[in-house]
This record gives sequence, C-alpha cells and structure tokens, in this order.
Amino acid sequence: MLHDYLLLEQEINSGFCFTIKADAENKITHCFWADAISRQSYKFYGDVIIFDTTYQTNRYSLIFAPLMRINNHGQTVVFGAAFLSDETTYSFVWLLKEFLNAMPGGAPKMIITDQDPAMEKAISEVLPDTFHRYCSWHILRKFSEKLDAIKCRDHYEAFRKCIYSSENEEEFELKWRSVLAESVLSGHNWLQSIYEIRFRWVPAYMNHVFSAGMSSSQRAESAHSFFKDYVSDKNSLVEFMVQFNRGMLHKRHEELIVDHIDVNEKPRFKCPIKMEKQMSDIYTRKYYYKFQDQLWESYNYNLEVRSEDENKCTLKVTREDHEDGRAPGHHV
Repeated sequence: MLHDYLLLEQEINSGFCFTIKADAENKITHCFWADAISRQSYKFYGDVIIFDTTYQTNRYSLIFAPLMRINNHGQTVVFGAAFLSDETTYSFVWLLKEFLNAMPGGAPKMIITDQDPAMEKAISEVLPDTFHRYCSWHILRKFSEKLDAIKCRDHYEAFRKCIYSSENEEEFELKWRSVLAESVLSGHNWLQSIYEIRFRWVPAYMNHVFSAGMSSSQRAESAHSFFKDYVSDKNSLVEFMVQFNRGMLHKRHEELIVDHIDVNEKPRFKCPIKMEKQMSDIYTRKYYYKFQDQLWESYNYNLEVRSEDENKCTLKVTREDHEDGRAPGHHV
C-alpha cells in the first residue's frame, strides 16, 4: 500500500522521488521520499540541515528520519524524509546517499545531529567536507538523566549559562571549570565526555561556522512539535503519509501567508537612518525585526578608540548599564 501510495504521488507530480528497499522476506527496511517543493527548497536553504532520528511515529516501530532546516521566515522546512528499520551505519549511509542524489546543489556545509557513533561514521563517509555539529538541545536534555537529581536541580542553570553565554573559548573554559568546582562534579564521566567533544556543540567554539540559528532549543522543539501535531505511533505507514502530507500542506500555506505579508506590508521603522530602509528591502519581516532590535540595542554602547594607524583601528566597546559591559545574548 505504501509503494502504491508513493507511485501515485509520483504520477501526480513528476518532481516527486522515492526509493524503497526491502529484505529477503519483502519487508520494508528503508524508504526515502522527497517532493518537488522540498527539493526546490534545498536550493535556497540546503547549506545547513538538521538530521533527526528521535521520532517513533508508526505502529511498525520503523524509525522516522526527516532532514530539515528553517526558512527565511524562521519556519520549519522539510527537504526529505525516510523510514529506517535500524540505526546502523549502513542505514545512515544509504539514506544520506539517496538524499544527495535527490537534492540539487550538492552537499550541505553543516549537518546538525544527535550524538550517535553510527551516524558519525556515515556522515564522515558520505559527507566528508560537511561540518558535523551535535545538537546542543539534545545534550542539554540529557543533564537530568545523567546527573544526580539534586545536582541537576542546583547547577543545571549554571551549566546552561556557561554553554550559551560564553562568547569565546577562553571564557567557556573558565566558566566550565568554575561550575564543575562549585558543583563538585569535576570527576563526572559523562560531563568529561561531553567536554571532550565541546568543539562539536558548544557555540563559543563554532561561531565561525554559519548554522542558521538552528543549534538552539527553540528550533529543535519547533521541529518536534510540528510532527507531534500530525502523526502518532498508532499510524499505519499510509496513514502516516496522509497525515505527514497534511502537515506539509499546512506549513506551506503558512509560508504563503507570510510571503504575502512581506510583499504587501512594510515594517515599522524606529530609527531615522537609511540602513533601516535598506534592510527592510532585503530581510523578511521576521529577520528584519531581529536586525532592528540589534540596531536599536547598538545605541546603548560607548565606543572608545584605543589605538589607530593606517591599517587598523582598535575600539573598546562597553555598555554602562550592564555589569560586565556586554548585552546578554549579543556578541560585541
């Protein structure tokens, strides 16, 4: 029935592609699909993708593995998806190869995943030039599982602040050691293991690599809630596909609505400067207002020239109304 359903989709839309792999008993072990709109979206947003296999969304316990990103309105976009019978390196290699074959424009520059040794091997084999980043949301969720309940309650927020507020590697190192000392967790094996791979998930080590803002918890939670709204682990495969397509149609309708607003409504300006008008013509409203907030915030800073020559000017940037001279959440 699933095969017939996918064939029908392909007949309706020639841009729809799928591949099914079965075992000796003719049971599905692998299935990948992507429609024309998703493949077109990859041309625009395929530089960074999230690959997540944490969904259990059908009655046969096949693993659902979507490959996603956010668009220029901050909405979830699905490039392609798969059912897998297991989470082995072989299965991930198969899926990533099918994905690359279906998508225009080549390999992504960054892929964000959960920690998984089999997935790591597959990515290094199929996407050797792609930066592999671990999802910080998944790692932070494990604190309550890996740490003693009292320790987690008392020190989780300090760990979280250390991870997200550190602006450079040196600051992270100092804060991490401080939190470990304060919590008396210096010898904790799991904390040591995630510290050793900090280059893969701590923002301070990866500010030089564009991630489209998708390492944050809101992005991962948004993607999870999207699928939870439309599919359940009671679905048959065909029921799943019907519900999945309903969800995709709804998401695309939401995108059309904000596209229409962007074309027909101009954002409100705060500052009497040309830059605001220029940026309003370039950004969508969603990201224009993010820019506007940061532009407005910039007026709270003092600039002091420290040294200047023909080639370089060094400035000291401070904010007087904040204890450490920096605005929380912003890089200066």
